Amino acid sequence: MFLNMPSLSRRALKPYAAEFLGTALLIVIGDGVVAQCLLSDYQYGTWLSINIAWAAAVAISGYLSNPSPAINPAVTICTALVRPTPGQWKKLPGTLFAQFLGGFVGAALVYTNYRSAIQAWDPEYTIPGGSILSPQGHHSAGIFSTYPAATLMSNWEAAFSEFLGSAVLMFGSLSIADPANAVRFHSTQLSMFLLLAAIGAALGWQTGYAINPARDFGPRLFSAIIYGREVFTAANYYFVVPIFAPIAGCLVGATVYDSVLYEGDGSHIKDALDKVGDRDGLLRLD
Repeated sequence: MFLNMPSLSRRALKPYAAEFLGTALLIVIGDGVVAQCLLSDYQYGTWLSINIAWAAAVAISGYLSNPSPAINPAVTICTALVRPTPGQWKKLPGTLFAQFLGGFVGAALVYTNYRSAIQAWDPEYTIPGGSILSPQGHHSAGIFSTYPAATLMSNWEAAFSEFLGSAVLMFGSLSIADPANAVRFHSTQLSMFLLLAAIGAALGWQTGYAINPARDFGPRLFSAIIYGREVFTAANYYFVVPIFAPIAGCLVGATVYDSVLYEGDGSHIKDALDKVGDRDGLLRLD
């Protein structure tokens, strides 16, 4: 009787299942390609293959349900604030939980698959910027979550990089999803693949382009089981950057797109601007 409750029906659970499985798939492929590259000393992968794999993971996840799962809390929060749909805020906690849980489980699967290779490549189980040093200079904790490049002078620089990448992600995603562009973007998932590949190739190096809180925090939480709590304190508590910078970046990217280019319905930003001005373009407050 309990299992037949409407709130636990297959149809009701499907959106959350899609977010969970989509985020898990993202991490299995994304963290998996990072593991393959690092643990083989880049004999079986390059920075290009990392960009391609992450982009492919995002594109493939889009086919799990209709509408496609966001698999990104920053995107989910941004759309709830800028373009809310009926009942979206009620579903928000469950959606975010599914995304972060998917990231955690995905990282656990990657570790299980590469456990022996990690032990052989980095027996000290080291963390970038951590207190334990590897004689070979290896840092396997970077397989699971992002850490700033040593060339960055502060976490504020890293935050800007994550902010910029996330703004481009949201701006580009809204452009691809815009009904006005449907005749030009015949394959939404292919367009998302190209967008993610471009972001990684252009903006990804300095921070690992998390641009997704669940992509970073879910695996980081799992990695704490293996590497200890220093995964949160390393690099001056860097872990907060890939949580909050992507949210801010997505909000700015959506604001720019909706305030300048969007002509559809349902945008709080566009609706607010439409209330300002008359048909001659003169600004006034209604």
